[in-house]
Amino acid sequence: MKNITKYICVLCLLLAITSCSLDVKMYDGIVAENFDPRNIGELSQGSYRMLKNDGGLIDYGYYFGAFGGDDLSWSGTSTGGTFKLYDYSRNIASSTTEYTWELGYRTIGNCNLVIELAEGFGNDRTSGQTLLMGENYYLRALCYFLLVNEFAQPYSNNPAQNPGLPLKLTSDPNDLPSSRSTVKEVYDQVVSDLQNAIEYMTIYDGSLPKANIYATKEAAEALLARVFLYMERWDDAYNMADAVINSGRFELETGERYAIYPQHIPETNKETIFAVRRTIDKDDDSYSRQGGMYIRVDNNGWEEIYPSSRYLELLELYLKDDGMPQDLRSRFIVKRYVEDGASDYSIAGYPNKVYQNWWFAYARKQAGDNPHYEYGKVKVKKEADGTYTITSASDAAQFQSATIQSEPYNLGTRYYVKTTDGTKYIGRIEPEVFDAATKRGKDARFLVYAINKFSYQEQRRHLWSPIISRFAEMYLIRAEVNAEKGNTQLALNDVNVLRRRAGIPEWTVENIATAEAGSPKDIKKIVEEERILEFAWEGHRRFDVFRHRQILDRRYPGGHTLGSAGSQFLEVPYNSPAACEFIPQAQYDAYPYKLEQNP
Repeated sequence: MKNITKYICVLCLLLAITSCSLDVKMYDGIVAENFDPRNIGELSQGSYRMLKNDGGLIDYGYYFGAFGGDDLSWSGTSTGGTFKLYDYSRNIASSTTEYTWELGYRTIGNCNLVIELAEGFGNDRTSGQTLLMGENYYLRALCYFLLVNEFAQPYSNNPAQNPGLPLKLTSDPNDLPSSRSTVKEVYDQVVSDLQNAIEYMTIYDGSLPKANIYATKEAAEALLARVFLYMERWDDAYNMADAVINSGRFELETGERYAIYPQHIPETNKETIFAVRRTIDKDDDSYSRQGGMYIRVDNNGWEEIYPSSRYLELLELYLKDDGMPQDLRSRFIVKRYVEDGASDYSIAGYPNKVYQNWWFAYARKQAGDNPHYEYGKVKVKKEADGTYTITSASDAAQFQSATIQSEPYNLGTRYYVKTTDGTKYIGRIEPEVFDAATKRGKDARFLVYAINKFSYQEQRRHLWSPIISRFAEMYLIRAEVNAEKGNTQLALNDVNVLRRRAGIPEWTVENIATAEAGSPKDIKKIVEEERILEFAWEGHRRFDVFRHRQILDRRYPGGHTLGSAGSQFLEVPYNSPAACEFIPQAQYDAYPYKLEQNP
């Protein structure tokens, strides 16, 4: 693997333009020997191209954020490099983190050059060149934000002292930082870059902004809102999110369009603020893409990472008359039901099908002296009064009652059983689901719940344009700020915008008083849980846990309980060394100055 010195220099790895078609040349740059300094538009395309490069910052950086949350589970173990991101065991020589670092700094180097060239034009700089400069300020900020959150401790943990990243802000390959700036200094640079991006991408002549596959003023405001949220600069976070909401450029997708959100190209998706565009002509759509880990489409994909039991317990509190989940976001999950047959791999499932065999599925600690968790399930029958009874006498004998118990929770119904020793297990009512051994050759202790949220753009297998910011986040940032300030009704107003879209009961100041199984529900918890539901597997959850100074609790079924780390990372505190990755060893060794390695 190459080192940082080579990839923060000028004009690194730019690709030649091969066509006049926007879809074909999208994000491509130019080769150095053909470069005219005035033609920075093509150089700027190179920044986008490197951002989305295969195995680069957007690809592998996504795995770090998404795989480290408590909203998913792996149906066994894996020898792939991303598994160590999932189970927190880390690998200092990982090619996954190596490529993340490498491609991140490649993109930063290209952005630095575009910024310098645009600034060098002085008073002769055109409005178009000013916009390009703003775009590259945004892209540089995005790269540093993603990198510092992966290779440094969370901002919530002593940011003024903990080492962040080498801050490379020039295109001179010999001008290298001699040490890592602190986390706070990196965040401050990100803020400064985004503020510059907003200034330079503000359009004064009335022309239309670029499409959402390019950086825009609103994209910079949206990302800055998130950065301020992580920094707990509440008023600033609110103002940025509010500016995007009031820009008039975006709106929430609803109904069927929202249920198939990933299938739309970004340019026609009203909710997407900024996405890294992948195209049919230029990009691979095979199982090597993110979606291939979650679902099998057209006989292609691993389909071995599923929603966690914790997530499903929160999502499925609201059932329709036919027993199927009511929350529209449940359409992003395709349960592999036994009644559909072992060969079925539908991308959308069969939400309106009538199923005959129903079960109560629940997560439990496996018996014995081990850290393993598994799914238990018992067959049930729905009675005339709406309750569910266990059909097998031997199964019923395990519990205090043959009737599945229920309690009100979050304006819905939570089901549970109690064993004869009084242990309470929360679970869900669903048609029988294949275990992962039978369906996918993985581990029989886990059940197959596929995820279609990152596949099937333009009905092409795992084609997907990674979304950096979308409109729903702005509502939940405003809600969180109001929750922090004690403005309960204002926070509920924004949360309810998304619950209304999802088709589930809305919160009021009155009904939160008994929402926790009869006890009051904290407004901050309401916002946090809505973020869990809305942004599942999008890479937010890991960071949300750590920025709230919480402990990531993964005591539920998944391959993380089976690996060599044992019980070491079933609970991960926000200030654990494992909360961030090592600087990749190859980069660490090649750097001309001695960088402080992460513990």
